[in-house]
Amino acid sequence: MGALADRLKKNIRHLRKWGRRQGFSCLRLYDHDVPEFALSLDDYEGHVLTTVSEAGAARWSDEQLADEIGQALECRELVFKHRGRRAGGTRLTGDEIDPEQALLVDEDGLKFEVNLHGYGDTGLFLDHRLTRRMVRQAARGLRVLNLFCYTGSFSVAAAVGGARQVVSVDMSRTYLNWAARNLTLNHQDALRHPLVAADVLQWIPEALQSGERFDLVICDPPTFSCSKRMRETFQVQEAQSRLLPDLMAMLQPGGKLLFSCNDSRFRLAADLPLKEITAQTRSEDFRRGSGHRCWSFQAP
Repeated sequence: MGALADRLKKNIRHLRKWGRRQGFSCLRLYDHDVPEFALSLDDYEGHVLTTVSEAGAARWSDEQLADEIGQALECRELVFKHRGRRAGGTRLTGDEIDPEQALLVDEDGLKFEVNLHGYGDTGLFLDHRLTRRMVRQAARGLRVLNLFCYTGSFSVAAAVGGARQVVSVDMSRTYLNWAARNLTLNHQDALRHPLVAADVLQWIPEALQSGERFDLVICDPPTFSCSKRMRETFQVQEAQSRLLPDLMAMLQPGGKLLFSCNDSRFRLAADLPLKEITAQTRSEDFRRGSGHRCWSFQAP
């Protein structure tokens, strides 16, 4: 070993300097940079999450990786998760969400609750920080819709940016409660910015029929979902041809749609008039490896 520590040291020197200039204290420090170390490493203000692929776990133990990481990085806490395959997607092993284990982190002057120990993701997708900044800068006076809102980070950015109203829709009440806490952390009134527990694919046609219209629509769906609470399995590649035209129809004149996807195999349908803006929304620490892709549409 040694190659991982060397690459980490190099990345840390560059990325922490960049992060300080930008006002970002949570960073992806490593993302499968060296082929033999198949893992990613995210630093949440000294609490470090290492996500190990199946290939990485087969080759190195957590103890070996912890020793290598410790040569390059001082950690308050080092957490390991292992990515394993299942039919239709991936899962991360870990305990259920425990609010007592939550951390509060700062991003660009915004406060977010994250949890490194719960099942799945941490509650904050670091690769979207520039997209959140874009939303915050554009939101003043707008009526905003955040679909598949997860823990509401886009909703917080829009609300703090002065949005007239932010409507956040997600099927999970657990994540909506988390979103409510994030709004409160940032001194925003959840009553003014409603949190709606609903299947997005069912909610959209009902909202269209009732005349709901928005100045800014943000849609960052999962790649795949087979929740028992959904009428149908969701696959973003197949759903786009129905989903995106409906979202464009929901815009006020001059309104804007931001659509994002984290599936590296995703291909936007050729007949959809969206413009790719990934380069404007993917930050420096995600240019080396994984991260979202993002498109926009401006209504006439």
